[in-house]
Amino acid sequence: MLMLTHTYILQNILSIAGISNYNLDIFVYNIVPDLLTIHPDISSRQTHQIKRLQETPPLYPKAAYIMFHLLVDDLSHFGKICPGIHDEFNPDSHGYSYIKGKPLINSLLDFQKKVNKEISYNEAAYRSHLIVEMIYDLAIIDHINKNHTIELLRDAICTTTDGDMEEFTATINWLYSLGKTEIREVMQRAQSYLTEDKIKKTMTIEGRIRLYAFKFGLPIDEQLYLAGIKNIFLQARELLDDNEIFLRETAEAVKKYGWLPPIT
Repeated sequence: MLMLTHTYILQNILSIAGISNYNLDIFVYNIVPDLLTIHPDISSRQTHQIKRLQETPPLYPKAAYIMFHLLVDDLSHFGKICPGIHDEFNPDSHGYSYIKGKPLINSLLDFQKKVNKEISYNEAAYRSHLIVEMIYDLAIIDHINKNHTIELLRDAICTTTDGDMEEFTATINWLYSLGKTEIREVMQRAQSYLTEDKIKKTMTIEGRIRLYAFKFGLPIDEQLYLAGIKNIFLQARELLDDNEIFLRETAEAVKKYGWLPPIT
């Protein structure tokens, strides 16, 4: 799932647990696996392909929120929490985003063929799950607006960047072996990219299409591309009419796994 969905899910988990006294930086830790990929030399494989830790060292308690992100992604990608590391891509995965994205695969294959840029079935499966994740933020927009999730994420980024970065840097270095320079560069970019205005501009079908086109190098200024991608995104939106299921099942699975927010 993308950053806003991760942020809302953590908000929801904390609310269910009756926890309201926390530092805003926990929401930045929670998006670290996605946030770090802002850096051109850091890949999502590098940030996600790590062992899930049920307990974190006393020196780095907030690493638990990074683990929380990975647990949610496991449920989205695999349909279960996976303590180990998945090396092989499975286009028939039982994760929510892959199951929901399956009807999009043929649409993607047909679209790519139409524009003379054919892709493999596996690539179409990967893209279909990503489209579902891009649309999921929009499917739960009422929750996001009601809980001021965008404003919360903006404030969390600013609070972490403008405050004491030592704990944050030390935690990321311990988990990912990244240096201070790389981490600070990520946060500086985040402060520029993740403003309230810029986030809100992406919270439309058109905004998500632009993100998708940028990621895969598609010229959406051409009508054929724009219309084709938009039809697929609209199809995806129709598939997510039961989006509450993922929220409920995630909360239940994380609780069953035994994850608890650390006292910070």
